[in-house]
Amino acid sequence: MKYLGIDYGRVRVGTAVSDEEGKIAFPKSVLKNTGVSALADAMARLAGAEAALEIVLGLPRAVPGMDASLRDEIQHLADIIKKQYQIPVSFQDEFFTTRIAEEHSAKNADASAAALILQSFLDRQSKVL
Repeated sequence: MKYLGIDYGRVRVGTAVSDEEGKIAFPKSVLKNTGVSALADAMARLAGAEAALEIVLGLPRAVPGMDASLRDEIQHLADIIKKQYQIPVSFQDEFFTTRIAEEHSAKNADASAAALILQSFLDRQSKVL
């Protein structure tokens, strides 16, 4: 099964795709965040173009004292994707993925962060199966 991974940001959104077997994640592209509805539409189109059957969204950890609005935005985006486009959405902890990606590839950090998020999800799935 093929997956689409997303590293959500208020300005840029990194994307990644898995191989057909759902074992390896690859950075794909960076989208400009022009609003949640437009972003949901772009993600649904990308999922269709890539034949991805599920979208994996990176979700920041809930930390006491931290602004929860980013988590709320991501969960709202997931709700739109599920309701309007009927695409299954899963969440994966994105703890430090952008920082790790920047250390390895500043040029394409957002897409690389999406690949790290997706790879973590795929690794977790393979342990469950």
